[in-house]
Amino acid sequence: MGKRIRLWGRTSGEVLALLPVDLLIIGMIAGALIIYNIIKRWQSFRARHRVRQAGKAEAAAGRLLETAGYRILAVQERVPVVTKINGKPHKSHIQADFIVQKGKQVFVVDVKTGEAAQKPAAPENRRQLLEYYLVYRPDGVLVLDMDKLKLYHLEFEVEFPSPRGVSPVPCILSFCAGILAALLIIKGGKIS
Repeated sequence: MGKRIRLWGRTSGEVLALLPVDLLIIGMIAGALIIYNIIKRWQSFRARHRVRQAGKAEAAAGRLLETAGYRILAVQERVPVVTKINGKPHKSHIQADFIVQKGKQVFVVDVKTGEAAQKPAAPENRRQLLEYYLVYRPDGVLVLDMDKLKLYHLEFEVEFPSPRGVSPVPCILSFCAGILAALLIIKGGKIS
């Protein structure tokens, strides 16, 4: 057996003794807790730093948009969205960076930095921008690249497919109108 280490005496006179393996386990648990706290503090620091940077970028983006002739209508506007999954509602929201107006046109602005800003038509960006387009119903969507101070103007033309295929009603009506027109031509414009 391993060497026992005396820690403290008990009231009944017994001595609690720990093996070196016990101390190793306690040390590992304490080390894990310390590392966990360090990681959490680092993540918290980075999150606060990102929020500060985002705030600075947002203010700069607002100035840039105003300089480009856009009037800011809303900042960080949230639109509630309820998604039903198997009939059960799940609440969430869509949040755009800016809603701006230039002339009579209204745009949703998404402020981007880094590689994502350089590829506004990339699938992950396009999905988000299309989501803004469908929710806010603007005249267009703008992507503001804060690294290059470049503004991209996107417009979507969406042709929604028919959920049940082609409806026969327009075809039948066109056929009937064609027969009626043929009869009028044959009879000289008189129906008798």
